[in-house]
Amino acid sequence: MTRVVVDPLTRIEGHLRVSTEVDANGVITDAQSSGMLFRGMERILVNRDPRDAARFTQRVCGICPTAQSMASVNALDDLYEVADQIPKDALVTRNIIQAINTMASHATHIYVLWGPDLVNPAYRNLLATVEGTGSAVWKEFLSRFAPISYKMDGASVTPGTAYINAIKEKKDLEQAMAVIGGKMPHQMATVAGGVTYRPNLADVGTLTSHYYKLMDFVNSTTLGVDAQTWLDNTYRASSPQKAVNFLLEHLQNLVDKSLSSNNFSYSAGWGDLELISAFGSELIGEKTLGLPASFKIDRTGGYGEDSNVGYLTYGVFYDVENGDGYDAVGFGQSAFQKAAFINSSFEKKAFDHKYVTEETSHGFYTSDDALHPFDGVTDPVTTASDITYEGGSDSRYTWIKAPRYNGTPCEVGPVSRLISMDEPLTTGLMQAFADNGYSAVNSFTRMIAKAQELLILSEQYLKWVTVDLDPAGKYYVDPDLNNAKDSKGIGLWEAPRGALGHWVKAGSDLKITNYQMVVPTTWNCSPRDANGVAGPLEQSLIGTKISAAENALGVDNTNPTGILHTARSFDPCIACAIHTIDLTDRTATPRTFTIV
Repeated sequence: MTRVVVDPLTRIEGHLRVSTEVDANGVITDAQSSGMLFRGMERILVNRDPRDAARFTQRVCGICPTAQSMASVNALDDLYEVADQIPKDALVTRNIIQAINTMASHATHIYVLWGPDLVNPAYRNLLATVEGTGSAVWKEFLSRFAPISYKMDGASVTPGTAYINAIKEKKDLEQAMAVIGGKMPHQMATVAGGVTYRPNLADVGTLTSHYYKLMDFVNSTTLGVDAQTWLDNTYRASSPQKAVNFLLEHLQNLVDKSLSSNNFSYSAGWGDLELISAFGSELIGEKTLGLPASFKIDRTGGYGEDSNVGYLTYGVFYDVENGDGYDAVGFGQSAFQKAAFINSSFEKKAFDHKYVTEETSHGFYTSDDALHPFDGVTDPVTTASDITYEGGSDSRYTWIKAPRYNGTPCEVGPVSRLISMDEPLTTGLMQAFADNGYSAVNSFTRMIAKAQELLILSEQYLKWVTVDLDPAGKYYVDPDLNNAKDSKGIGLWEAPRGALGHWVKAGSDLKITNYQMVVPTTWNCSPRDANGVAGPLEQSLIGTKISAAENALGVDNTNPTGILHTARSFDPCIACAIHTIDLTDRTATPRTFTIV
C-alpha cells in the first residue's frame, strides 16, 4: 500500500489536502479530505450589527463572494421580517447579480481550475500510441487548454486559446457585475430590504451587451453549434433520451468528418464541449463513437455500489414572476432552480432545512455534537499538537466540519441542481452511465452539468435583464431593525459550487449572538462523521484508479490524475482568511496558538 498525498490540490482559493492509500494495482482504497484553514468568520460576526454580515461574509471568497452576500441578505430579510415585502425589481436585480457571478465562476472553473488537467503529459503519452489521430487530438487539447506558465519537458508551452479567452470572458462578466453591483469582487448592492442601486435604461443596454459578448465566447469557443440550437435539443428536449441522442448524433457527425482528415479544430466544428465529450469519456468516445482512445474521465470520481451519498440543493434565484417578496423558509419551492434532497437511489424528496446538521468528530474543534446551524458551535482546538493531518481516517484531520442531511453526506453543486430540475441532458447522461456499469455521477458528468448550467443560465439572465427588470420599479423597503430583537433568520441560496446556508440569531441588544455558514465545499469535502461515514469527495475517490485513463500506461503514483480529476471536479473552495495568531517564539516547544 502506498500513501499518495496532493497538498495543496487547489490551484487557487485556499488549500485542500487530499491523502489517499493506493494498492499495488493503482486503485485508491482510502482517502481523507483536509481543509487546511480555520475560518473564523462566524466568530468575527458575534456582537456585531447583523447588517455587517452581508459585507463581511463576502470576504470568505474572491471567486463567489456574491453568493455569500445573497445568503446573508436572505437571512437578514428573515431576521428583520421583510422577506415577504422585498420589491420584485430588487429580486430581479439580485437574480441578475447572482447569474453573472455564477456564469463567471463556472467559466473560471471549467477552463482555469479544471481544464489544465486535460494537458497532463500522461495524455500526450497516451495519445502517442494512436498513430495520426493521436497527435492531432493532442495538438488540439494543448493549443486550447494549456495554462499560463506551463512547461513540458523543460520547454515553455504557449497558453491555450480557450484558457486565455475564458479569463477575458471572466473579466467582462465582472465588469457587468460592476454596472449594478458597484464592483467585483465584493459587490455592494445587496442589502437587507432590497438593493441599493436602481438600474437605468443605459444599464439595461450595457448588461444586454455583456450577454452578447458572452454568447460570442460560447459560440466561438465552448460549442461547435450555436447555443440556441444546443439548448433547443438538450435543455428543451422532450425526453432525456432525445437529449443524449442529439449529443451522440452531433458528435458522430463530427467524428465521421474528422477521422479521415485528422482535423479536430474549431473550424471543423469541434467546440471545447464536443472535444471534451468525445475524448474525455470512455463510454461516449470509445464505446459509442468508436474512437481509438479516450482519457476515461468518466471512470474517475464515481460512487461505488455501497456508497452512501445523497444530492442536495436549497434552490436558487427568486421567482420574480409572482411579484414582491419571497418565503424565507420555503424559498426553494418557488425558486427558478428548486430545492430538493435526492437520495442515493435518485429518489427526489422535499427539502426541509431542519434536517441540516453539522458535527466535528473528525475536525479540529472541541464540540462533537451534531447540531442544527441555529445552534452551531465554532470552537477550534487551541494547541498546535492537536492539529495534525497524518493520523488517518480515525483521527481528527481537517478544519472542515461534517454537514449531514438527516444523517446523510450530500454532494452539492450543478449536478444536484440539474437533477432537481429534471434537466434532460444531465439526467439522460446519468442514466446512460448507470445502464453501462458506470457511476451515474462521476467527474465527467459533473463537468458537463456545469457547462450545461452556464448555458441555461445565460438564457435566463437575458430574460431577467430585458423582460423582468423595470428601471421605474421599486428597489428597497426600509426594514425595522427592532424586529431583530431576540430573533433569528435563515438564508438559503446556491453558490456556483452548491448549497449555501447562513443562519443568524440576534439578542435583546439587536446584535448577533450566533452566526453559522454551511458552505458548498463543507458539504463536498466533508470529513468522516461520528459513524465513520466518509464525505462525498472521500467516497468518490475510493475505487478510482490513480493514474491516467485507468492506469492505461501503468501505475504512476507521482502523477495522480485520478485524484486531480476527481477532487477538482467538485470545484473545491477552501477560501477564507486565516485567523490564527502565533503568540510564541517559533522555536518554542510546544507551540501555543490563540484563535481569535
